[in-house]
Amino acid sequence: MSQTFRCGDSQYAVALRQRGDEFAGEVDGEPVEGHLEQLEEGLYEVDAGAGVVRVHVVRDGRRTWVHCQGQAWELEHIAAARNAEAEAASDLLLSPITGKLVELRVSAGDSVTQGDTLAVLEAMKMEHRLRAPRGGTVAQVTATAPGGQVRERELVIELEAA
Repeated sequence: MSQTFRCGDSQYAVALRQRGDEFAGEVDGEPVEGHLEQLEEGLYEVDAGAGVVRVHVVRDGRRTWVHCQGQAWELEHIAAARNAEAEAASDLLLSPITGKLVELRVSAGDSVTQGDTLAVLEAMKMEHRLRAPRGGTVAQVTATAPGGQVRERELVIELEAA
């Protein structure tokens, strides 16, 4: 999936694929590839051919802060080009972060309206709300009970197919 980010007055088109610790793709049409190792939550070692650097990343909704070698950047996620497979997966609410499930507001069978907050996660003292991408019915809740941990990209809630 290709995504667009704004950093200051500039925009960047990013299309990356990751397999294990390796990544490859393009940033603004320029090829990139390398090695990415997560050391702990939000802390990575990245080698894109110019040597290994440590990168600290904090995500909050559409904003991501990146700190590397004494510099910091604020990125705003502004668009994503979706393919048919990604559209079909929109009924799956995945955790955007690794964190603690603070609140679960729905159960299987509940009706929801687009934009409803279905669950609240916490990471690094920041709350992240999972909102219904459309109206419908909750097919299943796969997350642990509030207080439990969820991993990034873990399925939390599934809506019935449209």
